[in-house]
Amino acid sequence: MNRNVMSATCMVALAATLCGCAGSAQVDAPNDDNKQAIEIVSPAEPEVTPEPETVAEPTEPEEQPSEDTAAGRQDGERFEATIMLEGTEEKVMYEHARNLAIGFEIDFEYESLTRQKGSDAERFISVYDDPSEPVNYLEISYTDKPVDDVISSAASELSKDYETVTEEGALATAGSCTKIITTVAKSKAVSDRLQTVYVIPAGDGSIVAITHYTLESAEGFGSRFAQMLDTLEVIGRTAEASISEEQALEAVRNYCIEANPDLEAMSASDDYTLYWDVSRNEAGQIVVLYRSYTGAQIRYYVDPDSGDTYVTELVPGITDEETRTDEVFNVRDHLGQ
Repeated sequence: MNRNVMSATCMVALAATLCGCAGSAQVDAPNDDNKQAIEIVSPAEPEVTPEPETVAEPTEPEEQPSEDTAAGRQDGERFEATIMLEGTEEKVMYEHARNLAIGFEIDFEYESLTRQKGSDAERFISVYDDPSEPVNYLEISYTDKPVDDVISSAASELSKDYETVTEEGALATAGSCTKIITTVAKSKAVSDRLQTVYVIPAGDGSIVAITHYTLESAEGFGSRFAQMLDTLEVIGRTAEASISEEQALEAVRNYCIEANPDLEAMSASDDYTLYWDVSRNEAGQIVVLYRSYTGAQIRYYVDPDSGDTYVTELVPGITDEETRTDEVFNVRDHLGQ
């Protein structure tokens, strides 16, 4: 069983205490002309006055949910959204991320960012960076310190290397936050690096989101991180224990057998080659591999905190790489079956 565990990245004093925030049928009136010329004929017939036509009052069109609405999305669910960059609309492919241990949900551009989960923080790193030493990335963490203390500490720490500006603002979904922006570097060691720290109230503590980007990529990754943070929502943190690899393996096996009851007998027979295996990837996800009797390799990517799961498929000799399916579920619903 191959277990690849994401190596923990030591967080600097600022990252340990901080987290960030961004900021970002008309109905035509009926013709009511009732004047009619009446011709008298013999024998005269009684005039029949038509009932006035009833026109329905125009109604407001039913409001449809926006394609960008995150409410109810599963962890790992993917969808298309529209963002504004430099005054221009751009279509992007988002993936929904939920972290119950830290207490947030957010959407990120999965084609340009890699999600990396740690024990006390979550990162979204440029696919062009070395994950162990990233340059352009967003880091989100939780601290039990009140907002004012976090802001004071963050401003003090950043002022060692930068000139800073502090702004009060609001995120589109999370609401009020304080933003500490670095402007001019004082040290040559960080001369081409910038940060923006967002401090967001979260119950008795704070969510801290820190965007890291180069001076050159400020209009690129810097702006995209700001757009991401406008999708951030503060949710209740959970004390529920994380799912173990053994539990994930059991739940996925149960899930597969529920869909195809014959698998239970087939897995115990020497006439078929099928099995389930489990490992953990560098992003901190539990990965359960189901090798089907058809030869297909189905992988279930499990968030150990929430239990949310998405699925990929690879058929050796037919497809060259894993392909995401539309299948999403929660393994907690299939434990102890």
